[in-house]
Amino acid sequence: MFVLLVATVGSANAQHKKRGHQREFDLEVRGGINMCQIDGDASGNYNKLGFHAGVNTSFPLSDDGSLRFVVELGLTQKGSRISSSSLDRTISLFYVEVPLMLAYDMFEGNKFRAGVGIAPAVLASANVKTDGVYDELHSQNYKRIDALPICVSVRYKITDHFGVDVRYYNSMLNTAKENGIGTYRIFRSNKGQFNRLLQAGITIDF
Repeated sequence: MFVLLVATVGSANAQHKKRGHQREFDLEVRGGINMCQIDGDASGNYNKLGFHAGVNTSFPLSDDGSLRFVVELGLTQKGSRISSSSLDRTISLFYVEVPLMLAYDMFEGNKFRAGVGIAPAVLASANVKTDGVYDELHSQNYKRIDALPICVSVRYKITDHFGVDVRYYNSMLNTAKENGIGTYRIFRSNKGQFNRLLQAGITIDF
């Protein structure tokens, strides 16, 4: 997927090299930290830190290039930290994700971009530690696919090539196989655990 993404960008740039920049495909690398929690795991704080990294491209949907469709391939660490008098548990979930977003560029030089979409993800590994010891039972309790996280993104370019961005993710479908207390999204039968996180990081545009 990564090779196809880069090849597509290169081909698009060659085809559009005589057009204005706003009409071209672009290429962006991004990375930073995650502040995570899992709704339905008896903990409600963004107190689990993780990381994210990814590469994306966008192409114009409007004549002036301001409305764009963003396709990204990334790695992200989700999870939570439960700390109470009766339980000390750290949940680390490592995903390969493909955010797909509609984005709108604003202001001179397209310095500000706001986007919204979904970010389906495949679970690469799950590591749960209870009282500091690897917990195999709980580590195997997470579904292979986090199919429908919604994603809201804001990016500001400080220079032509360097920027900062913030994203919010919230899973709409249950990510756990077996559920204890749990909560629900959309409808009551969709009950269990749901990843929720904030991302902050830097972007480099080419």
